[in-house]
Amino acid sequence: ELRVTGQPRPLPPKAGLALYRAAQEAVTNARKHAPGAPLTIALEFRRDDVLLRVDNGPATSTPTAGESGFGLQGMRERLELAGGELDVGKTATGWRVEARVPA
Repeated sequence: ELRVTGQPRPLPPKAGLALYRAAQEAVTNARKHAPGAPLTIALEFRRDDVLLRVDNGPATSTPTAGESGFGLQGMRERLELAGGELDVGKTATGWRVEARVPA
C-alpha cells in the first residue's frame, strides 16, 4: 500500500535521491526478511520536511551479523548528507523505517 499526504512538491536533488534510495533499501529488506508480509509506504509532505515511513509485517528471518548493517548504514549516511535522519526499529506488528529530509 502507498499513501501520499500533504502537497507534493519538488525536493532538492540530494534529498529526493536520499528518500528514493531509503525506500528502495527498506522495501528490499522487507522482501528479504518478511516475504509476503503486508507492506505500507507513506510519504508525508509536511511544512518543513518530507517523511518516508515504511512499515512491514513480522520478519520471518533475522539478519545475522555478517549480512546486516551496511544497507542501513548507507541509508543513514546518505540521509545525513542531505540534512536528514533515519530511525529504524520494531513495532508491535513488525518493523518500521522512517527517513526524514528537510524540504
